[in-house]
Amino acid sequence: MSGKTLLSRLNPRLKWRGVRGIRYNQDGVSAVEFALIAPILILIYLGAVELSLLMRVDRRVTSTTASLGDLTARLSTVTDDDMEEMFAAAEVMMQPYDAQKATMRISSIVDDGDGVPKVDWSDSYMMPAYNKGVKIDVPEGIISSPGSIILAEVVYEYDSKLGGFLKSAQTITDEFYFRPRRVTEIARVTNGKNNSFAPTS
Repeated sequence: MSGKTLLSRLNPRLKWRGVRGIRYNQDGVSAVEFALIAPILILIYLGAVELSLLMRVDRRVTSTTASLGDLTARLSTVTDDDMEEMFAAAEVMMQPYDAQKATMRISSIVDDGDGVPKVDWSDSYMMPAYNKGVKIDVPEGIISSPGSIILAEVVYEYDSKLGGFLKSAQTITDEFYFRPRRVTEIARVTNGKNNSFAPTS
């Protein structure tokens, strides 16, 4: 047996050359595997980043809505200046997100004892306010009869900063109900101004 034949039997790579020998060549396998899975890993990473950003905005909307309703519920009367200050405070609470993408509404819902909650007054920021006397559906047990509650609502349009994952703007909404702290029903004192507010700067 020649030395070449013996060597070929011991090492099949010497027997198969050219195109058929590619199956024995494992050089660069790791690079090929990485090239195949890298796009998937990048998509998963960017998707996780996008989800975390969306969750941060959602928490900020929730925090702003709760604070807006709580501040209102602590008052016994609400003036135009009070309302302007509360919406201005909400703008600050929405930072670092653009508060002008948010719409807000504060309403006093009253049940006169007939079991039908109706709007007593309503003020809004960049969205329509409820008309006085409009019936509002509230969760059972939230409002006593007779009694009143403060309803705070915030809506925020979230646009993806990364792009490609969220095809359109995501609408994040939240609402909170608060019972007045100091009085049975919070009065709204107005000097005739419109009940729709806008950014002051």
